[in-house]
This record gives sequence, structure tokens and C-alpha cells, in this order.
Amino acid sequence: YGPKDVGQHYMEFDTICDATQERQDAVHELVENKSELDLDFILVVGGWDSSNTAHLLEIPHKADVRSFHINRADCIGADNTITHRTVDGEIVTEPFILDMDKDVVMGVTSGASTPDAAVQDSLSQIFILKKVHKGSEGSD
Repeated sequence: YGPKDVGQHYMEFDTICDATQERQDAVHELVENKSELDLDFILVVGGWDSSNTAHLLEIPHKADVRSFHINRADCIGADNTITHRTVDGEIVTEPFILDMDKDVVMGVTSGASTPDAAVQDSLSQIFILKKVHKGSEGSD
């Protein structure tokens, strides 16, 4: 057809997959309700090279909600630190749960191709971290 008729024979549109769109919508909802939820942070689990997963981190970041993008469970350290990818692509380690004595309220999401086991393992790390802290309170 040639460039002259490109408008009649070419269409460009958003190709985001349903799973990615649903995750983005859910994170937007968490961010919009952060005060009512008393949200401590949002954990994003998925590959550091995934642009869709990185975008999941941008949503809470733009809304000034504490958030972390990890690619595996062992990014959560037994010393209550978290090694994560920032929205700028830098890998940093910082303190994780700020108040270990209170219940943690977190949002959790993952990239569309992230295995469920990676999310479950990450949550298990957090539960173990909290349990170890609670158990160590009586040993002082």
C-alpha cells in the first residue's frame, strides 16, 4: 500500500496484557487507599530487567508510598534490611521494617511472569523476620 495510505492500513494501540493491567490497577487502588489501609509499604516482586514490573514500582513511588522492588526472597535480610531496585535502576540496601513491634500492613504485587513461588517465598521471609523478632523480645 505504501506510505501514502498508511493511515488506512496501519493501526497502533496499547498492547498491555490483561494481567499487567490488572496489577497496575490494583497498585493504583492500594495507593489511593493508603491512609485508610495504614499502609507501611508496597512490595513488588519480579525481575529487575522487566519494564512492566519496574512500572509497578513507579506507581507507589510517584504517590510517595514507601515501596520496594525485589527479584527474589533473599533480598530480604535476616538483619531487617532489604536489597531492592529503585525507580532509577540503582540497587540499594536499606532498613526494611521500620517498626518491628507493630503489625505490618503491606501491599504485594508481582510482574505478570513472576512465579507464584517467588512471591510466597518473599512473604515467608517477612513472616520469619517478624517471628524471629518477636521471639527475641523475651531473650533480653
